[in-house]
Amino acid sequence: MQFKHTVVGAAVIGGLLLGASGSAFSLSAGAVIGPVIQGVTSYIGGPFAQVLNTMFTQITAQATATIGGEINKAAVANKVVMEGLESARQQQQLNRDAVELSQKLELPANTCQDMAVQDGLAKASASTQANMLSSQKKVSEALKGNTNTLATVTSRFEKTNSKFCSQEDGARGLCEYRPNNELSGADQEAAFLFQSRSGSRTYAAPAGGPSQYDATGDFVTRMVVGIPPEQLRTKDLDKTPQGKAYIELVRRYNGMVSMSAYSLNQIREAGNPIKGLGNTTRMANVEGFANEVDMSMNEAVRRFVHTQFSPKVVQDLATATQPEKILRAMATQNAFGLWLDYQNMEQNSRMEAMLASQLALVAEQSLRPQIDAQRAVASRASKPTATQ
Repeated sequence: MQFKHTVVGAAVIGGLLLGASGSAFSLSAGAVIGPVIQGVTSYIGGPFAQVLNTMFTQITAQATATIGGEINKAAVANKVVMEGLESARQQQQLNRDAVELSQKLELPANTCQDMAVQDGLAKASASTQANMLSSQKKVSEALKGNTNTLATVTSRFEKTNSKFCSQEDGARGLCEYRPNNELSGADQEAAFLFQSRSGSRTYAAPAGGPSQYDATGDFVTRMVVGIPPEQLRTKDLDKTPQGKAYIELVRRYNGMVSMSAYSLNQIREAGNPIKGLGNTTRMANVEGFANEVDMSMNEAVRRFVHTQFSPKVVQDLATATQPEKILRAMATQNAFGLWLDYQNMEQNSRMEAMLASQLALVAEQSLRPQIDAQRAVASRASKPTATQ
């Protein structure tokens, strides 16, 4: 009977152990198998039951260690995979961030050139204003230096004939016209005040001859000064009331015409070539224009405006994927617009001054005769009559 119980118990325990030892289920089923083993060993009883219990304990420990090792391996492998995936994700994000940052920091095609233009124009504007005093001084000397009208007229006549003889004057036999002289007639033609014969806004400076800057200076003198009032030749005349009145009228005349001279000289200085300005502004080699290293402020502005509407710039901004690039281009154009606004303000100031001077002359022409006539009447009325 005892042998029968032992055989049955061994069969039950063997089946349970074989079914559980090779499976991960053994860990979760340990709580169920344990009581069953205890029941079987109690049923068998005796030393064999103790042996079976020891076998169960060893097999369970071995299965647990084996399965735990497999789980650890799986966990390590899963950790490696997850870390690899995370590393790849971070790398992709870094690449995307780098591309996005590069696009945001990308400058418009002409950024360096635009900055050079703005710096160059600021310096050119300062240089132009500094030269204005010299130009005004020459006009003032022409106004106040006429001590002999015949000599003054003769000097100007001969200078034009020798340096700037026009085709029309040559045909009349007044001077020798030279067809290769690109400045012929430049001292009596307003077009040369604004451009050279080639169309550039930079005044021409032919080698071995007078420059367009000199010709436009004579043009300003001819237009503003004309034949200036002749100065008093003796010092005694300024001791009389009549002489003093004449001197004051001449001074007032000089002040009036200096206003127009100032505006014309502003235009003249803006066309005067400045040494190295083409390289400073990076406008010397612009597509569609002749190479100019020494250029005027007006020519630099003209070329800069052209570059802002070039196909390259338009396409560059049209294909921009980030707003920062467009905003930078807008900031550049706004800065240039601010510079132009300042130039317009200066121009408006000159125009206002000339209009004010013209108003003063109109008021004098219309009111002064009436004032003088009324003064004469008032003077006669204030004198005592003969009957009194």
